[in-house]
Amino acid sequence: MGVEVDPMNELEVKQDRCLMSEFLRLCLALLLLNMVLNAHQVARAVESSITKPNVIVILTDDQGTIDAGCYGAKDLETLHIDALAARGIQFTQFYAAAPVCSPSRAGLMTGRYPIRAGVPGNVSSTAGIAGMPAREVTMAETFKRAGYATAHIGKWHLGYSTETMPVAQGFELSFGHMGGCIDNFSHFFYWDGPNRHDLHRNGQEIHRPGRYFPDLMVEEASQFMETHRDRPFFVKCFLSIFRKTRRSE
Repeated sequence: MGVEVDPMNELEVKQDRCLMSEFLRLCLALLLLNMVLNAHQVARAVESSITKPNVIVILTDDQGTIDAGCYGAKDLETLHIDALAARGIQFTQFYAAAPVCSPSRAGLMTGRYPIRAGVPGNVSSTAGIAGMPAREVTMAETFKRAGYATAHIGKWHLGYSTETMPVAQGFELSFGHMGGCIDNFSHFFYWDGPNRHDLHRNGQEIHRPGRYFPDLMVEEASQFMETHRDRPFFVKCFLSIFRKTRRSE
């Protein structure tokens, strides 16, 4: 005995199946969207939980390999250096990129052999003369791209032209002298005549006669770190106080 099928009922069943299929697709799409959003939120949470450490790099001019108590010096008291060594890692074999000022700085700042960074020897200490090529990528530029506040404090000696001074090489703050050395109180460059004043802040000459330059460095660095205490910072302190200082004549 044959069974008759109502065409209307069959149509309704097909429509119900289509609606159910669309509903399931929508649910699946919403589920996938929720998973993607949750994954993004988790990734952001993980990223925000990773603390970027503050970085301070200190480079000293003319300090001998054993000119610190932690390396065996008996005629010097270097209490703070010794404390850093006690709390951190003390290297027993390490080499500077060069034995003189500019190339050693270029090697540290770029991570390249000085000659490849365009600084095979000392650059000029005369205003207006370029030094390390501006195309070189510096530590400061790398840290800045990573969201760090960046500061140069102290001796530069990598170029005295606008495009090769610190502010053009990735530093938000620059304080110190552009040439190879200055008298610590008059802040005059004295290596070869004529003596000339060399103390700058962000590319502009400033005058602090009679103030001990290392004290000024500490003040600038401390103020910068305090200002950026809620943001990771990279501070580069280049010291030249180990060098014999002569008074400007």
